[in-house]
Formats: sequence, structure tokens, C-alpha cells
Amino acid sequence: MFPSRTLSLAINRPYAEAYAFLSNPANILLWTDGVRDMQLRQASGYVWHSRYFGQDVQLTFTPPNALGVLDLAVAVEGRLPRVHHIRVFPNGKGTELCLTIIQTADESDDQFSSECEWLRTDLQVLKAYLDLP
Repeated sequence: MFPSRTLSLAINRPYAEAYAFLSNPANILLWTDGVRDMQLRQASGYVWHSRYFGQDVQLTFTPPNALGVLDLAVAVEGRLPRVHHIRVFPNGKGTELCLTIIQTADESDDQFSSECEWLRTDLQVLKAYLDLP
């Protein structure tokens, strides 16, 4: 087994609105630093492609569903794919988001910690973007 981390985020926006935003793949450009400057192009359905630092990147999104599952698989040329296990669910009048990532066999503990910090920052950007005043 590999180490994992789960990050949790309370979002002050009704679940239906938050889920609608998060389940639209094009919206990832608005809050995720790693892809914000990339040109995404839809390959088919919920598979999107881009280039990042000269490498091909494939993003595979989970189609909208009734369970609040928003898993995202990121495949970068020459690396093992990374799956972001994402769940959203109602929390009172707002939304709770939980994101779990698992360290891949080809990354060091320091690389994994760095990835977790990037994700934590991305989630704070998402919160600022979605939170209602």
C-alpha cells in the first residue's frame, strides 16, 4: 500500500450549484493552477487533452452522476497516471468536498508532499471562487 492524503473543503454554496460547476470539465481552468494556463481540447466525452511543459497530458473526468463522484485521472507522458478521488455531498445549506490522492510508485515522499500542497492551494482557490458572500 502507498501513502494517501485526504483533503476536505467546506464550500458555502448549495450542493446542486457546486456540483454543476465541478462536473463541467471546462471549469477546471478557473481554479486549478496546474492547468490554468493550458489549452484544453476535448478529445471525446469526458476525455480532454493538453500539453504541459512540452508533454502530452490526458485528463479523464467522471461523467455527471447521482452519487457526487468527480474522480479525475491525469496521465502525463512518461509518468504513472494520478487519480484524484473526489467526492462532493451536501453539508447543510452548503457542500463538502473530499479529495483523496495516493502516492504513485514513481514519486518520492517529497514529490508527493509537494503535490498535496499544490492541491491544497487549488482547493483554496476553488473555495474563494465558489463561496457565496
